[in-house]
Amino acid sequence: MDKRFTILYVDDEQGNLNAFRITFRRDYNILLAENAEEGLRLFEAEDVDLVLSDQRMPGMSGVEFLERVCEINPGPCRILVTAYSDIDAIQNAVNRANIFKYVRKPWDTEKLAKTIEQALDVYGLRKMNQALHDELSEKNKALEQANVSLRESDQLKYDFLKIISHEMRTPLNGLRGATQLLKINSERDPSSQNNELVNVLESSTNRLEQFLLLAERITSLKAKRYTLELQETQIVDLVKQAVAQIEPELERNQQRIAYDLCAETHTLADSQLLGICVREILHNAARHSPQGSEITIRTSFRDDQLSIEVSDQGGGFPEPVLRNLFKIFIREDLGQDQALGLNLALTKLVMDLHGGAAEAFNNPSGGATVKLTLKHAPVPTETSKA
Repeated sequence: MDKRFTILYVDDEQGNLNAFRITFRRDYNILLAENAEEGLRLFEAEDVDLVLSDQRMPGMSGVEFLERVCEINPGPCRILVTAYSDIDAIQNAVNRANIFKYVRKPWDTEKLAKTIEQALDVYGLRKMNQALHDELSEKNKALEQANVSLRESDQLKYDFLKIISHEMRTPLNGLRGATQLLKINSERDPSSQNNELVNVLESSTNRLEQFLLLAERITSLKAKRYTLELQETQIVDLVKQAVAQIEPELERNQQRIAYDLCAETHTLADSQLLGICVREILHNAARHSPQGSEITIRTSFRDDQLSIEVSDQGGGFPEPVLRNLFKIFIREDLGQDQALGLNLALTKLVMDLHGGAAEAFNNPSGGATVKLTLKHAPVPTETSKA
């Protein structure tokens, strides 16, 4: 053995101490004490792994000594050595000093060696478990601190965006008012050269406002400041309302919508958030599809799940973009100098809140499809409400 363990043996008989040292000094570091007081001093001064004590000693008994040892440091195992059949002492040793075992004197060397080995094995396991427990506790503390920092960071982002949003809305409202006034004046004079400039200003103002709304919603969702407002939602109506909102864009691009809608359309959902998601997916499809192309909207009901799919005839998603499609601020080149920005990230957050899923894939025949899947939540009937 490498003598990595230290054993303290306390006995008022010098012959027993010498015999113990001679027997075990090759295997362990041996500390000896002729009385309990000396034993306590050694125990406090040295790094002891196992304590053995004789029971009948002047001043302080072995049980009392081991009880004091347990109070100082309960880690090392304790063994009581006694030459008497003292049941009361043994019971006290078990109950008060929590001993590992008791050994009768005179001891059998082979049996004592095995008992010591067993006690040190138990102690080694205890130390290992304690080390693992301490390590886990430290990791849990670090994780909790990281969570606190993350929550504080999310709160700072939320507060910061609220300030930015407030500060941007004032000039945005001024810009919108001036644009509307300029538009009215231009409409009075159809030959005015300002018409094209007005269109650019109006488009840019709308785009900036939509960005603010998306950023606010994403921050609210990530900061868990938004509670779903579940209500009866007619999916067909929701889809058609989303199409109506991007109708001017579709007309500019000379794009058309093809519908393939199933009959099962009622479910419980946050219709406002879900409508925003469908609108933004349609907006992306229109942006990344060629003029004169067709965008297909398909709904289906299968295995208690409602799906909404939007398929376009564009160039599809490059592989790096497809892998990160629903992350915030994906700025990969899509072949049309366009970027996905916030809208699909918002879609993913909304679907997560509904317990649903958002996915995207390239179509075999060209173009891409974005699919939203909701767990079908039946709308309560009047009977069930009662």
